[in-house]
Amino acid sequence: MLGLLVEYTEHASIWFPAAGLTSAAVFIVGVRAVPALLLGCVIVTFWTAQHYQLSLSYAQLLQAGLLFGVAHIMPYYAGARLLRRLANIGQFYLPLFVIGFLLVAALSSLVATFSVLGALVVSSMMPVDDIAHTWLPFWIGDMAGVIVIAPVFCGLLAVLYPSPKFVLEDYIGPQQTAASSGYQFKLMVNVILLSLAMLLARYSDSPQSAFAVFFLVIPHMWIACTESAFFTALSVALSSFAIALLVHFLGLMQYAMVYQFAINVIAANALFGLAVPALMTANKQLRLIVSTDSLTKVASRVHLQQRAELEIARSLEQQEPLCLMVFDIDHFKQINDQLGHSVGDQVLRDACHTAQQLLRPTDVIGRYGGDEFVVLLPHTQQDVVVAIGQRIIGRLRDIQLANDLSVSASFGVAALKADDSFRTLFERADAALYQAKKKGRSQVAWH
Repeated sequence: MLGLLVEYTEHASIWFPAAGLTSAAVFIVGVRAVPALLLGCVIVTFWTAQHYQLSLSYAQLLQAGLLFGVAHIMPYYAGARLLRRLANIGQFYLPLFVIGFLLVAALSSLVATFSVLGALVVSSMMPVDDIAHTWLPFWIGDMAGVIVIAPVFCGLLAVLYPSPKFVLEDYIGPQQTAASSGYQFKLMVNVILLSLAMLLARYSDSPQSAFAVFFLVIPHMWIACTESAFFTALSVALSSFAIALLVHFLGLMQYAMVYQFAINVIAANALFGLAVPALMTANKQLRLIVSTDSLTKVASRVHLQQRAELEIARSLEQQEPLCLMVFDIDHFKQINDQLGHSVGDQVLRDACHTAQQLLRPTDVIGRYGGDEFVVLLPHTQQDVVVAIGQRIIGRLRDIQLANDLSVSASFGVAALKADDSFRTLFERADAALYQAKKKGRSQVAWH
């Protein structure tokens, strides 16, 4: 009945919500949903025959309903199986899931279009000549129903059905139980913009005014980037329902194809918008992996060098002090050999944690390799850095190890000079470190 509101040729409307329900049911519930869907197809066939005043017997209508049910359900069932199979192959995260869903929606609705039209012709519910002008709006309407309505029903069925065939949370993240505080405002902006666009089409003399509905892409992208997947899908469903109602009540059927394509484009953009936060999170995680040492969680060597080069250039330009401190754990091989590498790894983590407690937020500590660490201290004079190194040495002695082993470290400090680069500054700090080792270890030397 919702599809009938915006039907602009027999058996074809701007959108067909039943296609979205069928697609979602077979995707989440699986084959167990087929009997209920088939019953619905039989019932709607009897209702359709009454609506179009078709003179068919009950037996013919029952046969037509079953034929329609098979022709309607099987393409969406096959599409759901294909999408689930794709989702289980490799790293199929949200952006790829959205692309897969849109492609499967287009393909399965196209197959459903021709199979259902064939069933209608075979069951004498539609003349064969009508296929030529019916198949395109039929296909776009079914595809709109899947893209717009299926995500909402998927979200509901995933919660209500006890053993879903597909766990949505694995791909879209945990569902929010409530929308954000600004969700209603976003919907209001969307409704206002939609109403203005369709009133413009109703009262304007220009047919091109109907294309103003595509401005709805803007608020829906806003919603997609700031709300959870379910509430994004809900907003798209509400907008498409509002478009269908306004097309009906404002008498805009002459622009039906425009609104039909608008529904699909807006929904597809909103779904792609869902991928933006996921991509940002993935990029953030990748940057974190690249910039962080996996064992000690301090800066990686690459990130440390990049940050040091920037700070050195800035300090030289502004003629501000900067120091580099290099340290490593004394007799670290002995700790590994006597207590094991797991204890050695813990010593590295504890040493980094101890050093970080005595550093400022603007200082950067990074693992340069093995048990050697580098600390970048901008805006700091050499005597202050030496004092910091000595305090770290004192704190390291508090780390307790078995076999009467203690933790100590040797430090080398170098202050930035006018002609320094990271390489020359590091070389001087590293040379000071070896001086500290030669003098007996567990001390700070400077160059």
